[in-house]
Formats: sequence, structure tokens, C-alpha cells
Amino acid sequence: MLRVVVYVNHTPIAEARAGNMSGLADISDYKVRVFEDEAPHLDIPAKDVTGWIMGHPRRSSVWYLVRKIAEFAAREIEATSDKEQHVSPDDTQQNE
Repeated sequence: MLRVVVYVNHTPIAEARAGNMSGLADISDYKVRVFEDEAPHLDIPAKDVTGWIMGHPRRSSVWYLVRKIAEFAAREIEATSDKEQHVSPDDTQQNE
């Protein structure tokens, strides 16, 4: 498993984990989980998303996979944030 932790001033604020689900094949699929802590003073809520990196060439530099994970995280967290911002009060009441 690959684990990437982001620190600010010695405090972990975000983490990503990727597990190879293809038996270490040359072209591998990875299950990915990324999460980040809440930062209320920056108006950033906590996030936790899971997904896949498919068809990654395993014999490439680890930084290539880290980049894909970061791109996945940014895309999924932005999509989640967009959905939360577009929820109207009527939608919230219907879900209760």
C-alpha cells in the first residue's frame, strides 16, 4: 500500500492511501481513499472520498502515481464541494 501524508507545521492535515488491486501486474488498478481534516478558520470542511486509479503502469516512478492520486483527490473533493454548495433548503428538508 502507498500512503501519502500532508503535514503543515508538523501536524497531519490530509492523507491518501492507494492499494494495488491487480496482484502487482505491470498495468495495475489501485483503490484510493483520500481524506483531509476540517479547517474551520479557512472554511474548509472535512472530506473523505474513495475511488479508483485504473490502468497505471506500475514500473513507472512512484511520483507519477502520487500525481494521479492528487488529481483524483482534487477532482473528487471539488465535485463533492460543488454538490454541497448547490443544495437548497428545500432539498435538505426532503432528505430529513
